[in-house]
Amino acid sequence: MTCADHRAAISAQLDGEAPADGRGAHCADCAEWLAAARRLQALTRAAEGPSPEWTGRLLGSLGLGPAVAGEAEGTDGTSHGGS
Repeated sequence: MTCADHRAAISAQLDGEAPADGRGAHCADCAEWLAAARRLQALTRAAEGPSPEWTGRLLGSLGLGPAVAGEAEGTDGTSHGGS
């Protein structure tokens, strides 16, 4: 098993897509990668999610949801659309 294969399997386990197989790290680099992945997972789970407004603007800009008021304004306050 290559490091890439091992990391893909571990990633699936961390995401809950595969049962843990109980195997340890493939090598020192994989052990370091796993530790970083676990830290990232913990930070991500502890972080507050984006606001409903932010999510609406993102989905609207991708054409996946309704446009939200203020969507046409950039982060600098300038208009990026219309006439």
